[in-house]
Amino acid sequence: MVQKKIAVILGYECNNNCRFCYCGSKKDKFKSMTIEQAKKILNDAFERGCNFVDFNGGEPTLRKDIFELVSYAKKIGFKTIALTTNGRMFSYENFAKKMVECGLNHVVFSVHGHKAELHDYLTRSRGSFVQTTTGLKNLRKIKPDIYICTNTTINRLNYKFLPQIAENNIKLGADGCEFIFVHPRGNALKNFEDIVPTLKELAPFIPKLIEVGKKHNVNHFHLRYLPLCYMVGFENHLSELVALPVLREQHIGPEFEDLKVEEGRKFYGRVKGPQCKACKYYDVCEGIFKEYVDRRGFEELVPVA
Repeated sequence: MVQKKIAVILGYECNNNCRFCYCGSKKDKFKSMTIEQAKKILNDAFERGCNFVDFNGGEPTLRKDIFELVSYAKKIGFKTIALTTNGRMFSYENFAKKMVECGLNHVVFSVHGHKAELHDYLTRSRGSFVQTTTGLKNLRKIKPDIYICTNTTINRLNYKFLPQIAENNIKLGADGCEFIFVHPRGNALKNFEDIVPTLKELAPFIPKLIEVGKKHNVNHFHLRYLPLCYMVGFENHLSELVALPVLREQHIGPEFEDLKVEEGRKFYGRVKGPQCKACKYYDVCEGIFKEYVDRRGFEELVPVA
């Protein structure tokens, strides 16, 4: 079933300052949306046929009007009402209960480590791992049938621990897991060599990671933003091929509007090398980030015969 999804980036305020994020570079440049602006976006998106809304950021749970926005999305008819969050506010049980009562039925938690030491170092927020994991468990207890997914940003500090992170996320109660290769922008671009692993460094850990998903029979267990030559044999675990095609995504933030996300991702964010023309995946692969190529070139890409 194809869903039309609107991701509403409400603003760039956050109570984490992740070593790989880009919110910090934007929060002083762009004002967060007003509730009137957000409601208009919801109305317009619903009229365009969107049935899935994801409130995003920054950190959307910091807004005092987030309950009203979730309730409004339910009132006008959205079927899937999601929140992408660092999860820290959900460690407060009353907050979690109220969000569920307002209509929240899908949550994506950002979890970047299997232990507090790693996660907190990456978020630069002491205690964030305990709050995030407590929040996930609170939601599972309050609404057992709520859909919970985890997002893990793959970076140079956690790629060796991806299997352990997956094991822990599933143990905590995640229905799905997504592992997203870090986009070298914002803090990740400033600290490129410390934060962005090479594709060759990551490669040995991909089969080990996917084995965890198979062992636990997790249906939604995907990697994102990797070239297909690094996913040979695991193509059905690449989000761009499996998960994203069943969504027609639109993204709107304080300073931009993108109603054709798939086209933008293919033609503006990522690139392929000259050798890629000989690859059997050329027409479906999206390549790698331009910023990655600027630093490391195309040498790691190997055409699949």
